[in-house]
Amino acid sequence: MRFEKRQWRLNRNNANFRSGATGLPGKILAFAGGAALLVAAVMVSLVMLAVVLTGALFIGGYVWWKTRELRKQMREQARERVIKGGVIEDVKFDDRIER
Repeated sequence: MRFEKRQWRLNRNNANFRSGATGLPGKILAFAGGAALLVAAVMVSLVMLAVVLTGALFIGGYVWWKTRELRKQMREQARERVIKGGVIEDVKFDDRIER
């Protein structure tokens, strides 16, 4: 039994689609449709950018708010005297003996 390979070619005579708009009204309509799609795509991308930036702003604000105590502690520690990596503390001694 022999199988034959058939090659299907799509040429202009049996094509099911047209290559472009025909006539001036068709070209104007195709240009207007393409321009409308381009404007819609730009608008959607701007809305998505605004949503992402708003989300980033909220997340950044949340992290900033939650780390305010840590930043305060870091500022206070930076005011202490440091000599060659060691911290010098001012220690007050109490001479009283507790019983």
